[in-house]
Amino acid sequence: MKKYFTLLALSLFVLVSCSKEDAADQLSSLTIALDSETVVEDYSTFTVTLKEIESGQVQKKQADKAGKVVFNVPKGSFSVQAEDLVDNAVTMSGQITKFTVAESQMTLSLPVDLVVSPKNTSFVLDELYFNGAKNGYSYTYYEQYFTIRNISDKALYADGLSFGVAGDFSSLEVGDAMSKYLPNEIVISQFYTIPGDGKTYKVEPNESLVIAFSAINHNEKGNQPNSLDLSGADLEIYVEGGMTVDNPAVDNVIVNHSIFQAFHWQYSGAAPMILFRLPESADKFIAQHTEKLPNPASMGTMIQDYLRLPTEYVLDAVETGMKDEFYHKVLPESVDRGTVLIDGSSFDNFNEQFVQRKPVLGGNGEETVADTNNSSADFIVNVGGQKSYPKK
Repeated sequence: MKKYFTLLALSLFVLVSCSKEDAADQLSSLTIALDSETVVEDYSTFTVTLKEIESGQVQKKQADKAGKVVFNVPKGSFSVQAEDLVDNAVTMSGQITKFTVAESQMTLSLPVDLVVSPKNTSFVLDELYFNGAKNGYSYTYYEQYFTIRNISDKALYADGLSFGVAGDFSSLEVGDAMSKYLPNEIVISQFYTIPGDGKTYKVEPNESLVIAFSAINHNEKGNQPNSLDLSGADLEIYVEGGMTVDNPAVDNVIVNHSIFQAFHWQYSGAAPMILFRLPESADKFIAQHTEKLPNPASMGTMIQDYLRLPTEYVLDAVETGMKDEFYHKVLPESVDRGTVLIDGSSFDNFNEQFVQRKPVLGGNGEETVADTNNSSADFIVNVGGQKSYPKK
């Protein structure tokens, strides 16, 4: 009897061992190979998440320097995602929502791209204060500011984002020298870039970055009640030789190109603000997209170096202007289907007309802002609603 049980136990052991070996033999070797049009010297900061669709089982691994990860998986359907997660903020990512493993060995190429790009939900223009205010007979010339808001569900870096001002004016009827480039290109008169090493200006979900024309306390003496304290802005648009004073406590944006001697954003809003990201260097972009065109404000008598901005580079733009002097759209429908217009005319500015996105509730009940690519629906004019951003 003892011999019988010994043989039985041995048989069961052999069967179990064979079953384990058979199961191991049935696993496939899946190699995920990360790839990008952007130069990535080291992929080892990328986390690759593989999910088996039927069972919901999830595996996570770090990529090696070359961007490769190997998983041993059963045959079936999977999804995969890769993220470059540093300090809880994502700079690049990519995903494939469904693919099938049917062979014993398989290599899958997974493209990853910059998260902050026109292809993805990332940053939008949020608060736009271009109109200015009055303190008695004094005008607040240098108190313009705007904010860019992270509307994604992850922390993002704003480094490398550019912003520019349209060269055309919705308040003028001066021919089609600039509008003829629409809808594929927008003519801009100037542009600036947020500096950083790619991981400098971190913006949490639903938080904003404040960019001021002049980042100082414009009411330091306390006798300018309608002026703003912008000393706590994140960035300043300082142009050397201009009319503003550089605040050394606030980082300056990079001045890439301008037909003016200083930042020039119309108090009327007739020249819209545009947020974009260049896929090439700024120098290469300028060299390849410069166009000598008549300045609309000069009635065609002054020819200057404008730039043609492809609309495929644009993250966000807002068609601002004036109700009484809006003659044509400066932005194409693909960028902004609507308009947000303030009261007044070119000769009646500094009326504290503050443009901002409408607050809405997100899917999880969090407060966010509207973004339907239609400024008529997404924005409101909040007279006197402009904000101070004092130094903390």
